[in-house]
Amino acid sequence: MKKTSNIILMLSALIGITISSCKKEKFVELNTNPAIIDKITPEQQFMNSVINMQGDRFEAYYDNFRAIMPWMQMLTALNGNSVTFISDAASFRNIRYNNFYPGVGGNLTDMEELVKKMSAEEQAKRIYEIEIAHIVKAYYAFYVSDVSGSLPYTDAFMVRYGGTETPKYDTQEALFELLDAQLKKSATTLGTTQATAQASLGTNDLFFQGNVANWIKVANSTRLRIAMRLMKRDAVKMKAKVLEILAAPGGLINSATDSWVFKANATYADGGDWSAAGLRAPKPVVDFMYTNGDPRIRFFYQQNTFTQANFDAAKAQNKIAASATFDARRFYGVPTSPDVSAAPAFANFFNNITISVVNSTGQTVNQTMDSLSLIQPRLFAAGENGGKGINAFPLITYADVCFMRAELAARSVTAESAEDWYNKGVNASIAFYDDLANKAQIVDRSGALSYVASTPTEIAAYTAKADIKFDATRALDQIIGQAYLNFFKQPNEAWALYKRTGMPNSTTVLKLEKIIASGTEQVIPRRASLAFPSVTNLNYQNIVAAYKVMQADPDFGQGPSDILGRVWWDKK
Repeated sequence: MKKTSNIILMLSALIGITISSCKKEKFVELNTNPAIIDKITPEQQFMNSVINMQGDRFEAYYDNFRAIMPWMQMLTALNGNSVTFISDAASFRNIRYNNFYPGVGGNLTDMEELVKKMSAEEQAKRIYEIEIAHIVKAYYAFYVSDVSGSLPYTDAFMVRYGGTETPKYDTQEALFELLDAQLKKSATTLGTTQATAQASLGTNDLFFQGNVANWIKVANSTRLRIAMRLMKRDAVKMKAKVLEILAAPGGLINSATDSWVFKANATYADGGDWSAAGLRAPKPVVDFMYTNGDPRIRFFYQQNTFTQANFDAAKAQNKIAASATFDARRFYGVPTSPDVSAAPAFANFFNNITISVVNSTGQTVNQTMDSLSLIQPRLFAAGENGGKGINAFPLITYADVCFMRAELAARSVTAESAEDWYNKGVNASIAFYDDLANKAQIVDRSGALSYVASTPTEIAAYTAKADIKFDATRALDQIIGQAYLNFFKQPNEAWALYKRTGMPNSTTVLKLEKIIASGTEQVIPRRASLAFPSVTNLNYQNIVAAYKVMQADPDFGQGPSDILGRVWWDKK
């Protein structure tokens, strides 16, 4: 697992100690060496936890680029999706689970235990720091449970402090309730003036540098995200929680500067397994964005290589017909359905031609003329091919909150204006990706910097299009479609959105394809494959017991490994 100390806002190399992640089968084998932990401060261990949240490149390579994003039609493989791209469960490795035990959860527990070893006076100064750690821990526990279901949480992480080596599992239903209560308590405590002046995480807080007001907003916004997962299970409880959260002191994320985003310099994600290079833009999304003039299209994808100059050269070199006319459209995607991309009607798009061109050094070289677009690699790895930009990993953004509030209003859960929050969300999302593309220093297919800022004129033209302009008769459809686009850098949320709403699909405003492989419509996976433990696993009994409880729900599927089964919140 890649760990790095090359993080923006880090003053010095404090991360000399990182704790390697354990496999799920060996969950109980936590690092028990107290001598290591005693050498760092609680604040440094908080920073280690934050880095571990995003630090595993395999989550990008396997879980996102080769599982969730293809499943959700957010990209395709270079030559289109294979007929087995959905049925191959091995693509999704559930890296987040391995990150939690002990990389994130363990480190945050260490932080709290380190504080407990301090004098009463020093402990009193760190009440806020502990609550901030609780917020991060609750968020990540939710993130892991979201695709795994039941988790060891209440009894977990304490083995080095005399706790059990065989923690029981909390059901997802109980866990969601526990996390909501934990986040509520943290927000309340952070909003309460303490008798002792509070220490600050400062630069060890790579998100907000210890700003308490921001963390209150994060806690409330995380509660809202969790509450919306209850929609299919208990709509009445969801509504009660939503109304409470919207009225909570400190508010929610309410501006771009409030957004919860992890940022790191170029070398943190610099290609390799972080790389999105060679992955194709998806035709359904590209067509929708291009038709409507979405400014984000140039931030998400790279244009094909058919520039006017290359087209003219191809014609002059008799590589294309003399009668051919230049196509000014430079964004073309690949069908997401394997049968469609492999059909003769589209397969010719993969047959590239090669022309001779003179490069910047005066040499004559071959240039491949590719008519299809690629994913913008530097949006996912700013250090790709020597890039010097900034990496960004959004957790909850202002646009996310806008679309949640818009959806809740459209469903009459709240009395807010769906139109108002929808419009705010669209504009916030465009601004967010504009900023990401600029700071990531995105490039074209030749490697030249390609960022062009969105303009008020094109944004106004985009939001005036019939499919984009708010329409009360299809408000929910539009909101979900825009939320889906907004989750380009948060594929888990795009997946959760689809599981929760069934949208977008082949009949929505943003029309996706039916995935057909070898003539059969494919079913999209719903959760992680859960490995069955060996009898030598110290926690065998509790793992098996947890699986039995989950299997009592008929929606869980054929067994722990069934990726078409569902976790508790994802009720049919």
